[in-house]
Amino acid sequence: MKIDRKKQKVLINNVVPLNNGDVALFSTLYKQLLKAGFSVQIATYYYKLAKEKYPDFPFVKDLGQSKIFIKLPFLKQYVLPFLYLMSKPYRNAAIIIGAPGGYVNSNYSIRNNILIFKIAKFFGKKTAIYSQSVGPLDKKDSIFFKKLLENSIDYLYVRDSYSNAELIRINANKTKFKQTKDAAFLLGFKEVKVNNNKKVAFSVRKWDYDGRSMETYKKMIAKLAMITIDKGYTIDFLSTCQGLKSYKNDAIVAQEIYELLASNYQNKITVLTEYYLFDELYNKIEEYQFVLGTRLHMCILSLTKGIPAFNISYEIKGKECYNYLELEKYSIDFNETTEKAVTSYLNFIEEKDTIRKKLKEIIPKLHKEAKEDFDFFIDKLIKN
Repeated sequence: MKIDRKKQKVLINNVVPLNNGDVALFSTLYKQLLKAGFSVQIATYYYKLAKEKYPDFPFVKDLGQSKIFIKLPFLKQYVLPFLYLMSKPYRNAAIIIGAPGGYVNSNYSIRNNILIFKIAKFFGKKTAIYSQSVGPLDKKDSIFFKKLLENSIDYLYVRDSYSNAELIRINANKTKFKQTKDAAFLLGFKEVKVNNNKKVAFSVRKWDYDGRSMETYKKMIAKLAMITIDKGYTIDFLSTCQGLKSYKNDAIVAQEIYELLASNYQNKITVLTEYYLFDELYNKIEEYQFVLGTRLHMCILSLTKGIPAFNISYEIKGKECYNYLELEKYSIDFNETTEKAVTSYLNFIEEKDTIRKKLKEIIPKLHKEAKEDFDFFIDKLIKN
């Protein structure tokens, strides 16, 4: 029997639309679902601000962010089913898809992010998570997620080989998951001409998990900034996350790095502090000859424009992405030694024109694979 996709209402869950990396992820998935003929809504955190910033998206309130759960998190497993029944968007959805990203990780509270799938499956919904990083998972979370995947999630896409290996490690059901690429490659390839204004964008962020040192990181970035300026470039500190009081603001870290530098270097640096909507940021990236990105999606957005990007990898997802991009030597660790960081970065600058040529081949290829994987994902859900 042929399924009428317009009657198959889809709800994308667990969306944070104030981070432009996340906007790239959920918006590309949303547009692909619309093209495939589905009726789609987006359950989002920060609902009021999201509607203000992006009025054209069909946002609804994400159940998991009720204020009562912030004060009394243990109540979530008991209260969430009742909130689910009172929510028309959740109740009416035939399919609930977890937004692409990296939240299945023991650095975060994974139960808070994915408990909704257990409830949705209880009420007979089809459930899935798209293009997700999985791990590292501690012993407790490994047991929890394996059971959830077996009983409450119909299908899961992982976006790199590390995540795939993590699921194999916990002995997850191999029929329930498949490896794909980052969902942002659904954006396609929009090559721009080389900008000759000698401007570079630096994206930085705070990260103090895994025993990482912010002081070591800031000193490394300051050193790379000096190298960049000594080679005749000016720098804008620019991030996918900045300019909003209610969300992470990477401009704070940027300012701290700026203060480490002597005045002759500061004179060549601008710390941008304003908030950019996704399209504004995506267009602004075209101003730069290349990008240094700690935020992975600052790098990916640049690469989809044909603009070389040097990656500072704070989680395994950065190095994994650069591995399948065949750009692994241009990704270094968040706390890389100064000597290795400088060597890798100088090679990157020297080879940036070669990287541009390579992007013309690899990004369209990844885009094609991402679209094919999307079609497979939808077929898998409909047939289940």
